[in-house]
Amino acid sequence: MNKMALLIQNKMSIANFVSNAFPMLCEWGVEDQDVMVHSLGVSAWNTLGHELGFMAVAECPAPFAAFADDIRSDSVWFDKTTGLPVVVIEFERYDGTEKGRQKMGEKAEHLLEANQRWGGHPQVLILASWSKGMVSVPDHRNFCTMIHQGFKNQKGTRVNGNPGAKFLFSRFCFQQQLQDKKLKLDRILFEA
Repeated sequence: MNKMALLIQNKMSIANFVSNAFPMLCEWGVEDQDVMVHSLGVSAWNTLGHELGFMAVAECPAPFAAFADDIRSDSVWFDKTTGLPVVVIEFERYDGTEKGRQKMGEKAEHLLEANQRWGGHPQVLILASWSKGMVSVPDHRNFCTMIHQGFKNQKGTRVNGNPGAKFLFSRFCFQQQLQDKKLKLDRILFEA
């Protein structure tokens, strides 16, 4: 396994990082209103990037590409010495439905397209989902295959695969509390 991917998996845990840096996620609970969980999740990914020694940028636009849509990754971690992106992350709600699976597929495509626009430099591409409780997992192996082999985007442009990039699928599983209906992060799972 890629050293960076292994480091991320070891550090992005409730016990090691999240409960200390973001007690709202684990202890206080958060209401599922608007994009609050998304904001906290992106903040957690960015903060982890900073703690690991990177310059982490939220809502980071990928370099412009003619005849292509704008892509803003939820979090991009840059090496402070080279200025090159090392990790690109998308964090998205996932409910286990077919529509949810399609949305996750689009986010996986955004990861690869962002990777291509950054010249293939990011070593790790993370598709992180969050859900209320345990839901069916989308076939992340298909996402991994697409990351390595590429695809044609909606405009018909070929997006090349990057077999050198490590793809991680992460799940943030929340449980809804009975008394106040707030969500509390129960576990973080990684699928490589």
